[in-house]
Amino acid sequence: MPAAVSNSTPLISLSVLGHLELLRELYGEVWIPPSVQREVVVAGRGRSGSSEVAAAIGASWIRVVAPADEQLVARLRERLDLGEAEAIALALTTDAETLVIDEIKGRRTAADYGINLAGTVGILTDAARDGKIDTLQADLDHLRQFGVRISQPLYRWALDNSQRQPNR
Repeated sequence: MPAAVSNSTPLISLSVLGHLELLRELYGEVWIPPSVQREVVVAGRGRSGSSEVAAAIGASWIRVVAPADEQLVARLRERLDLGEAEAIALALTTDAETLVIDEIKGRRTAADYGINLAGTVGILTDAARDGKIDTLQADLDHLRQFGVRISQPLYRWALDNSQRQPNR
């Protein structure tokens, strides 16, 4: 059982920032469905995330695994793109602890299935709070410049919740 399954956008976003390793630190092994691998590594060749994800696959901490339930994928495809549908199906059929996904339709659908969710902004916020990164505001600004939509309330939430907690 994987600790986490990931969709494309978090892989690309964390790679853009040089923080893909945060997934390894948080989850150990991360599984991705074949459509996510094709989108990021094959179709995305030469773009952000492609070489980083390919290297992580080569290092075996990201594994490409097809979801077992093709009927579930087909049902999910009625409202989601293939990567989101496969990622949700893979998370469900493997009892993954967490699905790492950013797209709102995918997040809502996964939440309807009771899947524990994480997103790029949440991962970065936790990493800042844990002292693993000290560049949260710059990272969020960089993602926005890269074209990632981060609402102002989410941006503010991240900054407000990234402060290290004093030891008790």
